[in-house]
Amino acid sequence: MTNEIDPHTTPLILKHPSFCPIHSLTTSVLLPNEVLNRGIDVGVAVILESMDNKVLLSRRAKHLRIFPGLWVPPGGHLEHEETLTEAGLREFREETGFEVLPKQCIGEKLNLMAFWESVYPAKLNHGDPKRHHVVTYLHGRLKDLSSEAVSAQLQIEPNEVDACVWLDKAVVSAIVASDEEQTNTTERHQPNLPSYLTGHILSEEQKMVECRLPLSPFLRVASENCDTGLERVSSGTKFALEQWLKLAS
Repeated sequence: MTNEIDPHTTPLILKHPSFCPIHSLTTSVLLPNEVLNRGIDVGVAVILESMDNKVLLSRRAKHLRIFPGLWVPPGGHLEHEETLTEAGLREFREETGFEVLPKQCIGEKLNLMAFWESVYPAKLNHGDPKRHHVVTYLHGRLKDLSSEAVSAQLQIEPNEVDACVWLDKAVVSAIVASDEEQTNTTERHQPNLPSYLTGHILSEEQKMVECRLPLSPFLRVASENCDTGLERVSSGTKFALEQWLKLAS
């Protein structure tokens, strides 16, 4: 695996949640050989920031086998001989229809931001682990394109994504404040935030249409019981958004 991004002068964070299933496994859990021998996959996700300081999240299609219905930054798997940037930009284009060029970003590149250890299912009592990833989060800030200008060029891929939304710092701060370590699905509403967000979904004709998305699913946390398909922002995404807020402060 190679990467052309210049190294940071400060260490990058690699984190996993306290409820990470891999760290809760015991010898009594017998995983099938296809899981044991699969190894750890590498994923790349792009936190794209518009010139008006908003970031784009997409909702994973509900028919996907892994993390259906979760809100995440566009991204996917690193392929053989790809750099992290190449993988991130390819996946971004495939999922959103928008091609990000490094020269469009401040510094004319995307920067490594952080790493997240991701396991599916998210908790051991949701089922035995099936997939294990290290997700690399890249960040790029567009120099001249607003969220509205990018939205006019988006066409999300229905096989991967069924909605997208731009989030400002106030909403991102509320999402990050959701305590992922708790074990209930209490919906948290922050003061002075709208009850609905303006986003886009796919119509029956597979065209993107503007819609109002309720804020409450963005403030949910992973439940103690099985929450497969429960619409919420993924734990790793909350971590990445927290890192973005630090950059944006």
